[in-house]
Parts: sequence; C-alpha cells; structure tokens
Amino acid sequence: MMSNKRKMAIISGLALIAMALAAGYAYGYVYGGLIDMKSPQDTYRNLQSSGTLFRNGMVAWGAIVVLDLLVAGSLHGFLKEVHFRLSVLTALIRVLYAFILLAAVVHLVDAISLVEAAAGATEVMLALQRFETIWSQGLILFGFHLLGLGLLVIRDSRIPSIFGWLLLFAGCCYTGIHMAKFGLPDHAQQIEITEMIASLPMAFAEIGFAFWLLFRAGRQRFSPPFTALS
Repeated sequence: MMSNKRKMAIISGLALIAMALAAGYAYGYVYGGLIDMKSPQDTYRNLQSSGTLFRNGMVAWGAIVVLDLLVAGSLHGFLKEVHFRLSVLTALIRVLYAFILLAAVVHLVDAISLVEAAAGATEVMLALQRFETIWSQGLILFGFHLLGLGLLVIRDSRIPSIFGWLLLFAGCCYTGIHMAKFGLPDHAQQIEITEMIASLPMAFAEIGFAFWLLFRAGRQRFSPPFTALS
C-alpha cells in the first residue's frame, strides 16, 4: 500500500510540473505574445484581436493559483517531520503568495474588460502595470518560501542536497531581483539581464525537485535528519 508520504510527494511533483506548464502557457505564450509594455497601441490591438486567447491565459493563471495552494499543503505533508514549524511557515508563505497572485490576476480581468468597453490604451496599460507590480511584490515573498523550502530539503537526509542548494539560490534570486526592481528602478536593464541569466537555475530548482518527488520521493523509510532546526 502506498504510504501517505509517497502520496504527498506524488501530488507535489505533479502539481509543480502542471504549474510549470500552465505558467509557460499563461505568461510565456499568451502574456509574452500579446503584451508589450513599451508599445501600448500594439498591446491594445493585440487584446482586441485575441481576446479569447487572453481569457484562456487568465484561466491558466487561475489554475496556477489553485496549484500553488495544493503544493503548499502537499509539501507541508511531505516535509513536516523535518521541522514542523518551519514547514508550516513555508507553506503559509506560499498560500499568501497565491492570494497575492490572485489579486494581481484581477487586473488582467480589468484590462480585457476595458478593451471590450473601448476604453483608451492608457487605461488598459495601467491595469496591466498593476498586474505586473502586484505579482512582482508577490515574488519577493515567493523567494522567502523557496528559502524555507531549501532549508527543509537540506536538513532532510532522504533528499539530494543539490535540490536544497538550488532552492536557496532560486529564493535569493526571486527576492533579490524583485526587490531591486522596486529599489533600483534606474538599473532596470541590468536587473533584466541578471534575471535572464539566473532564470535557468531558478527554473530547474523547482522542476528538478518536482521530478525527484514524482519518481523517487517517499520510497524510503523515514529516518529523522541528523540535525534539527531549533
């Protein structure tokens, strides 16, 4: 019979992989293909001609929010024996991030509603800017979630420590990059380059961990980590 820990690992792995696919569609394909913050008129025309695609992207954003909540709970179930309080805190941070993301997505709904109401391009772009600002603020918090997750992974002798270090790296990148976007607006180009360079290891941190959870985690008997967080 499959153990509860194995079930939590499979749920976490599947949800993380599904989330990556949904994010690739919602942000990489739909948002990236239709929205150009430097060209309001092109963006406005794209939304006029591809409203259905944009709405499909919003459905994917909604799925991401639900998956974030699912991951928060299932990873807590998998890692709570490592350090219960840190696991709870890490899960709660991801839950809070999910609700911030949901608040950001509301402004995507506003943007397409403004297009349908024949509002000006300026109003539409303001709605899109609010989405990006709120989401970026949420990603600062998401970085702290990954830091907590990385610490838990490193402390768990069942999990290859490389995933813990990658999660710590990704957490530092998310928090640092998005704090810099607010604190250092005059260095936007340098921040963008840094984000592009760091994006591959940032993505691999969660995706690599997701595949390990799906195919390897929970098959061993649990043994407490050799050290414990106080």
